[in-house]
Amino acid sequence: MATRLRNLPRLLLHLLVLRPLLHLIFGLSVRGQANLPERGPFILAANHNSHLDILMLCAALPVRLLGSTHVVAARDYFSRFPRLFAVIDYLLRPVWVDRGTGGKAALEKMGELLDRGENIIIFPEGTRGEAGKLARFHSGVGRLVVTHPEAQLVPAFLLGSERALPRNTALPLLLWHHVNIGPPQSISGDGGDITQALRESIIDLGSSRTAARHRRRPERRRGLTIAVLGIDGSGKSTLSRRLCAELSVGGGTCLIGDSLDLYSDGEPRAAQPLVKEKLRRWMSAQAKDAKSLARYKIPKLAELLLRDALLGEAKRWYGPDLIFMDGSPLLNMTAWSVLYRPQQLSVDFCARAMSILAGRGSVRDPLYAEFPELRHLRRLGLTRLKLPDLILFLDVDPAVAIERIMSRGERVQVHETEEKLGRLREAYLLTVRAAREKLDLPAHVIEGGREPDVITAEARGLVTALRAERVTASEEVSR
Repeated sequence: MATRLRNLPRLLLHLLVLRPLLHLIFGLSVRGQANLPERGPFILAANHNSHLDILMLCAALPVRLLGSTHVVAARDYFSRFPRLFAVIDYLLRPVWVDRGTGGKAALEKMGELLDRGENIIIFPEGTRGEAGKLARFHSGVGRLVVTHPEAQLVPAFLLGSERALPRNTALPLLLWHHVNIGPPQSISGDGGDITQALRESIIDLGSSRTAARHRRRPERRRGLTIAVLGIDGSGKSTLSRRLCAELSVGGGTCLIGDSLDLYSDGEPRAAQPLVKEKLRRWMSAQAKDAKSLARYKIPKLAELLLRDALLGEAKRWYGPDLIFMDGSPLLNMTAWSVLYRPQQLSVDFCARAMSILAGRGSVRDPLYAEFPELRHLRRLGLTRLKLPDLILFLDVDPAVAIERIMSRGERVQVHETEEKLGRLREAYLLTVRAAREKLDLPAHVIEGGREPDVITAEARGLVTALRAERVTASEEVSR
């Protein structure tokens, strides 16, 4: 009991600080966690390409094993950074190896821990190797198994850290990390035989994981972006989610709405955490709490810019076949200008504003003078917003929308009045018309007062028709 109480602050730091940060910044996908023994002793051995490897393996452990597991780390490297050494020493309770002395003392310490029923995380390569290549294994792990046959030997393969933080790199890239844990190995022979068999097991784990990743890539086409527009209370969020789930059968889809969600074969699936998504949701909350339109504008603009950036991130990291946007940053900005400059609204204005926001308009357009915000965005390089491949506007009477909003029992936002929603509805209709007539984008108005199943069927048909059209065009180009 006393030992558990002493370990409690350290475990809480792992669970409440370290793991959430790792998942937020890098993400973590673990396969084969069920292969870990219920209790020790065991030796978890993995390939080694990055300092992130230690943290990812510890984060992959179930909580029940975290307190009884020690990593093996190089004292000669980490001792050069006293503060980092102290943090690692406290959080991970390593077995420190002095690589210049041959590691005999470290092997003895590992043996003592195994004798007590505790566990070891070890990197048989001894140091970080060349990215993506498995170096020769040192035989110490084999000798440990020979002298401690009660300790189960568990292989693991790490993928992602070799690109996120390889040797001689100071700043990490935000890449999702994969930990593939194999079943415990039953290996006989001397230390050399066991070490070689372990290396082959890790190579097999790596081959299967890497092959699976690379098999999927050639099948991916450029994901189509579908923007579902509508005033608040129109049901656009519900329609976006239904389309995303239904059209994910046989592929993968992504929804960028109040949250960022992935679907595959009709079911939600795990998504790599993205820093921009966390920040966007915070900005969205600030906009919803605004007490006036003037205070609403800045956080809403920031949220829309982050949402546009997320569209690029989703295409890069997830590679979905379809991306559904609950709203569209470029189109929303165009239509929302009606709340601040209602006298400007026209089809021509909407087309010019969209062209400028998409980086296509003239730098001498008078709209820059009329809307200083556009000029600031251009100076910051933020007038490169993405146009969707298909626009669906769910048209609902503002009075009906207000009834739906009030029925939610949630706090009403500053713009959620029948008068303001009526102006927004007119602006969206003109924006859709401008997109279709001036920018040659497929844009459709869907009557939103009908049954949800009828609305979804019509929208699904429009998306399916666009997909078929793009596939046909692609096949003709490739002939």
